Amino acid sequence: MMFGVAALAAAGLSCAQLGLPMPGGLPANIQPPALTFQGVTLARAPAAPQLAAYYCPDVVSAPLGSAGMICQGLFGARPAPAAMAVDFDAHFKVSNPNQIPLPLSSLLAAVTVFPAASNQRLGAACVTFCAPDNPACAAGSDPNACQASARDIHSLSDYAAAAAPLLVVAGLSGSAGQVPSLLAPKVAAGGDLDVVARMSLQPSELLAVMRQLAQQSVDELKRGHAPTFVIPYRLEGTVWFDAGAAGRVAVPWGPTEGTFTLPVQGLVPAT
Repeated sequence: MMFGVAALAAAGLSCAQLGLPMPGGLPANIQPPALTFQGVTLARAPAAPQLAAYYCPDVVSAPLGSAGMICQGLFGARPAPAAMAVDFDAHFKVSNPNQIPLPLSSLLAAVTVFPAASNQRLGAACVTFCAPDNPACAAGSDPNACQASARDIHSLSDYAAAAAPLLVVAGLSGSAGQVPSLLAPKVAAGGDLDVVARMSLQPSELLAVMRQLAQQSVDELKRGHAPTFVIPYRLEGTVWFDAGAAGRVAVPWGPTEGTFTLPVQGLVPAT
């Protein structure tokens, strides 16, 4: 699905449409890149027995407070919450129609887990990326880098109700197999680039919202069966590109919806 923005009209373009106030607007020969969202893949997830061991003592009732001992016998010791993070990769293809390279300068991502349920939870994150030849640039979380005044461009301020700890963006990789980093990938003039954004759903919020799944599976837990955990999600956001003296160009992506089915054996990131 294409989320590219139409070519800029020299006479009609406003600075607000770029997501960055600037005098004079964008030159007529600069066009926003076309952004194709290609899907989401799980990169790390706890195993079903880990999730069962975590929730079982809380949702299973047993006489004389023996639930913890019973659950440990069924599923093993209760894991630490930190072991329950869910990492995923969002895959994009970027096509640059311009005759100048465009570095990716910042990324806004917003996720809603269980979007159709009463226990839905919203998370949003904004990160800035830096070129290796710019030592003055501060990469990482930066709420000021994801603001736009155009109505059709998502800004971080659009997600004021987001649970801050839910979503973290670890970084980008320019090609398969690269470790995510905060270095700004550059889309060559007239070229294409595959970009992967590594994101993480943090246990501090995720475990609370998934508790309802465990409560619905009490009978399975009592029988020593680890239930399947399925997390519906909705993703959307904005990518900003650095056009040098012309300012920044904002391109929206999403919304897209899907589900994370946590694998029975768990999943660890490739190294």
